Amino acid sequence: MNNNLIIKILPAVLKTKGQAELTVTGTSMEPTLIEGDLITIIKCDNYTIGDILVFDYKNEGLLVHRLLKTSNRYFCKGDNSFRLEDMPAENIIGKVTAVNGVPIAVWQKWKMDLSYAVNRSFVKSKYDITNTMQTDIYKLYSALILGKEENKMNYKKTDKMDFILSDETSLAVFDPESNNTYFFDETGIDILNCLDIPCDIEMLLDMLCNIYSASPEDIRADVEEFLADTVTKGIVEIV
Repeated sequence: MNNNLIIKILPAVLKTKGQAELTVTGTSMEPTLIEGDLITIIKCDNYTIGDILVFDYKNEGLLVHRLLKTSNRYFCKGDNSFRLEDMPAENIIGKVTAVNGVPIAVWQKWKMDLSYAVNRSFVKSKYDITNTMQTDIYKLYSALILGKEENKMNYKKTDKMDFILSDETSLAVFDPESNNTYFFDETGIDILNCLDIPCDIEMLLDMLCNIYSASPEDIRADVEEFLADTVTKGIVEIV
């Protein structure tokens, strides 16, 4: 069906039936939505950061991308994209609640922050995708979110910041370039100590499992969130 025709019909279907289904085309939302997936859409009065919205975007027609920011406008980005789209509320047709009949998984805040950071890197790279893909932010996003890590990446604590350990339970990290100071508790200290030497995520998990008598599955999500935060802030580098 023609994209413009769908935009005209979809709001009426949602109003009368309460929900509608569409087939995904394109790759901009991989791996969350794959081409050929059947998505279920509903209309809402309010939309929340992290929702996957269906909207009419300028002269491009219907898009299905994730909401990352709101103000007086709504800012969306494809999980596998670089551009940030902005639109007024009236352009939003609905949100995705299920894919192939399975309720859509909720994204943690750190994943949304990292996705937004990819866009910021894209802007700083003057909208050059090739250059953006060479940044630490994108490499981390590609590995943790997109699952595209072809070669194992090594992570290491930066030597560009000052690490001030006040005691065994409190660490301050000062960034001379931005004048920002970041604070870490015992767990953060343990992870950063492991990153005194370059190691990939599996090596890092092994070291932390020995410290905490845990399994990699128990701590992987927390370690991924920690890496996302510290790489974004420049405290940890990809080497």
